[in-house]
Amino acid sequence: MGIVAFVVILCAMIVIHEFGHFIVAKMLGISVETFSVGFGPRILGFRIGETDYRVSAIPLGGYVKFRGENLEMIQGESEGSIDEFLAHAKWKRFLVAIAGPVFNIATALLIPAIGIMIGFRDSADQVQQPVIGRVIQSSAAEQSGLLPGDRIIAYHGRVNPTWRDIELDVMLRPEEDIPVVVERSGQRLTLNLKPTGRQFGKEMVGESGIEPYIALNNVRVLGIRSGMPAEQAGIKAGDTILAINGQPVTAWHQFKDALRTSNGQPVDLKVQRNGTVSDLRATPVLQDGEYRLGFAPDLSIIVKTDSFATAIRYGWEYNWMWMRLTGVAFKQIFNGRRSARDAVGGPVKIAQETINTYDVAGWSGTIKLMGMLSLNLGIFNLLPIPVLDGGVILLIIVEGLMGLVGMTLTMNFRERFQQVGFVLVLLLMGFVFINDFVNLGRSWFNKPAAQEQQLEQKSPPPK
Repeated sequence: MGIVAFVVILCAMIVIHEFGHFIVAKMLGISVETFSVGFGPRILGFRIGETDYRVSAIPLGGYVKFRGENLEMIQGESEGSIDEFLAHAKWKRFLVAIAGPVFNIATALLIPAIGIMIGFRDSADQVQQPVIGRVIQSSAAEQSGLLPGDRIIAYHGRVNPTWRDIELDVMLRPEEDIPVVVERSGQRLTLNLKPTGRQFGKEMVGESGIEPYIALNNVRVLGIRSGMPAEQAGIKAGDTILAINGQPVTAWHQFKDALRTSNGQPVDLKVQRNGTVSDLRATPVLQDGEYRLGFAPDLSIIVKTDSFATAIRYGWEYNWMWMRLTGVAFKQIFNGRRSARDAVGGPVKIAQETINTYDVAGWSGTIKLMGMLSLNLGIFNLLPIPVLDGGVILLIIVEGLMGLVGMTLTMNFRERFQQVGFVLVLLLMGFVFINDFVNLGRSWFNKPAAQEQQLEQKSPPPK
């Protein structure tokens, strides 16, 4: 089903983007010859009026072809008047070009906004104001003076942050000084947190040593990662973990502490399923510096509002957070602190992330991921690169400026501009595909030997 989820969100994002171009063109009286999901030869479709609605062979995007638009060099076709589309007013062509990215960005805003109005589950620690549950010994948090029970009321200039804001920002700022304001015993203190740099795959990420306080009566399993110890031990989604090594689970950090202190030795779990309690044993594996069993806990609460204004503000803040973090990541690429090879991903990486998200969070998590991907797609298409919508917008602006001095863009220049852009996009696609497969190969063949041995161990059946 993870593959199905990937195909669904990929097609949805393409259709939304191209529908933006299509509907605005129709509203402005611009003839549309083709509405295609995919590139290359036509596989199937139907015609209504002047427009051929089709699915094409290469499912890596889509396009809308306007009558007279010069796409022959890309699609291998030669039909339509050469100047009909260009004969329309520049403001009309501008609106058509920008409509696709705008529809993607609007989708990214509406998904979390609609979700919070109808009520959706989100991790309690991620949406509530952060209270520190545990400070890891000798960590950056301990060195900064943070203590369990501290309530973080401002972080890096952001007032009333959530754990999601903090954790994502910490990851992107290793070895950077970050001001943190906490409330302790009725007093406000300003401390300086400097996240420790930790190797995560090929990347250096920040680690604070803070764990959130999440009160629990037990742990409900939300999803299972394939091939991990939880699956091998017989744990299933929907199970409830009542105790680990004989100790009742009353807080999530206690469960993580038990895994940490196991040092890779088997742990005994008391698991409830459909009213029946069983004893299971699982052997944690060391992954990215932490011992894990390979399941996602359900630490969620229902988040809901009846206010449309609050919902829109939530959608904006959610997307602004991702835009800000993306900006930080790109800044680190340009200043040499982050590798473009490890930070940039294409369809294969997106497919992996979608499948993983579906496995642990189902359709609700996958739809939220679609919102984030839709935001990235919209922003990417606004880049002033030929062939992309941003390149079309750039040409329209240049055309307008040249018109002020009585000059025009020649058709030959337009075609050369598009050809250069097409080559650049092909090179970029080649880079991300090769990069995706190289990283995929690393994940398959470069696992630590100790982890391989642990994964091969067979856990005993329930007692």
